[in-house]
Amino acid sequence: MIDLIRNVKTVYDQELQKLQKDIKQVRIQEKELCKQRNNLENISKFCLDDVTFLCIKEIESLYRNKEEEIGRILTEPNRTDLTIKGIEEVKAFLMNVEKLEIEPSKQHFPDDNITLSPAQLTVQSDARAISNASFTLNQHIDIAKMGVKEPVIIDCTIFKSGQVIAIEQKHTCLLEFTSSGKLNRNVRITSQALGIAAIDDKLFAITESERETVQIYDKQSMSSIREVSIRDHCSGITKYLDSNVVVGCNAGGLVLIGKNGDKEKVIHTKELMHLNQNICLTSNEKGEIFCIFSRKNTIVSIDSRGNLRFTFENEKLRGPRGVTGDGNDNIFVSGYDTNNIMWISNDGKNSKEILNSNNGIQNPRGIEYHKTLKMLTVCNYNGSQLSIYSMQ
Repeated sequence: MIDLIRNVKTVYDQELQKLQKDIKQVRIQEKELCKQRNNLENISKFCLDDVTFLCIKEIESLYRNKEEEIGRILTEPNRTDLTIKGIEEVKAFLMNVEKLEIEPSKQHFPDDNITLSPAQLTVQSDARAISNASFTLNQHIDIAKMGVKEPVIIDCTIFKSGQVIAIEQKHTCLLEFTSSGKLNRNVRITSQALGIAAIDDKLFAITESERETVQIYDKQSMSSIREVSIRDHCSGITKYLDSNVVVGCNAGGLVLIGKNGDKEKVIHTKELMHLNQNICLTSNEKGEIFCIFSRKNTIVSIDSRGNLRFTFENEKLRGPRGVTGDGNDNIFVSGYDTNNIMWISNDGKNSKEILNSNNGIQNPRGIEYHKTLKMLTVCNYNGSQLSIYSMQ
């Protein structure tokens, strides 16, 4: 009997080793597929459609081969699933067994759910909507009481530490607030800025419309460390994937700037060309961009290749002046003339007013939402206040 138990344990150990080896192999294949997916995302941004198409076909073939290989592992006929809970239990079990059958057992492996098509790569994302979430006012920060005479803050950005940096247009300066809402620094800048975006916790970027440049700032020193010439009137700016930024221009559409300050791509979308008006914008983790045009009361969304996704207009949203992501690929937009903040779904088909004058919203301009901190900042009362809301 002891010999039989030892034999069972030997089989168990052997099969366990096989299974661990197979799991390791599958994980290697999974990482390889994810790497191919990331490569394709970069190819689709910077290469022609025919090149992208050929790359997709090659990756599809690789994916099918890997899928078949994983399938063979899972359905291997001699796969054994044994569990030894205790010697006494095994003894009692074996004494009453006339026939022992070992059935194949399938092991569950992580599924990366990659779907490939000739025109695009689609990756599953979190589709949860927070349109029903409630926001609570934490504080109204009265800028004038902090020594800034007749302030007009037009845009702001939030860092993971909770610090907020806002553009004060009338006096051509940047205002840095601590996480508790205290004005920490008031820094003059060389030219009028229209947009600001945090790149990471140490760097941020602003658009200097008069000089037609983007300035990369060091947050600690609050000084420019890099200047990028746009050669077009630039307004809105947002972080775009990794550490890149996208800039909205009056005549030339959108310009993608790399983390080293290089102009990597110009997105020539006809809906965004020669508008001769300021563009406010934001983007999500899919590389989709949302642009708002205050004069037309319109929101336009394009994909990572510059193709039009949707155009949004609604009577409840007039004079849009600010836009930010909600952390789930949807957006929040401020309505200057309608005194409200609206939530709009990723496809532009659904919308809902989440804040209005009853919640202290009055002529809002730039807004910013930080999904980790669940913090919404609003350049409120035509820029004389900075209002901070928390999502419940």
